[in-house]
Amino acid sequence: MISTAEARLGRTMSIWVVITAILGLVVGFVLIGPDGDGYSEQWGLLNGVVNFASNFAQVAMLIFAIKLFNIDDNPLLKLLSYISIVGVSISVIMSISPAAHAAGGWTTGSSFSPTQIGDMEGAVTYGTWFVFPVWVLLVSLKERGGNLLPSWGSMAGIGASALILVVNFVFLLNLLDDNLIETVIPFIWIIGGVILFPTFAFGVSKAFESKI
Repeated sequence: MISTAEARLGRTMSIWVVITAILGLVVGFVLIGPDGDGYSEQWGLLNGVVNFASNFAQVAMLIFAIKLFNIDDNPLLKLLSYISIVGVSISVIMSISPAAHAAGGWTTGSSFSPTQIGDMEGAVTYGTWFVFPVWVLLVSLKERGGNLLPSWGSMAGIGASALILVVNFVFLLNLLDDNLIETVIPFIWIIGGVILFPTFAFGVSKAFESKI
């Protein structure tokens, strides 16, 4: 059973997932811009801090959701939870590395540029964005009755996970040409990752709130 302190922290972290998703959109699409290529010298530090906060909040939400949704009783969801926690934790650790390297506070000599370090994070954690969406999908389906997770949160989770999985499979199988990738994929990411997933996370915050 989840404690009041865990539920309170889980609620806070879930809300931070929502806030940082919006901030990430502002930084990535407004400040840096969709045409930005590689590490942004002007906004790279801010982008790294927002990504760090977002990934940290997602890890916390995952950890406390195990108790919230009684995931220990579901072996498959429990397995997916642990894999997702590890994968997103790697992103937490690496999120501000490009900014630190660019500032000269933590260097790797002349071997890697800030852009290359950021690319490494995406390469290393790519599989996470198959596992984590499946976790969201299964939790949303499991809780779709609305008893703990609000029904709108469940529907948002199903939609977000489906869109994110489709996008990742499109990349994996190289199903779209470059023009469609540049025009269609960002729109799908905004719908799935900036609207629907934060709505799911806000629903999870409501579920935590019911345990306080």
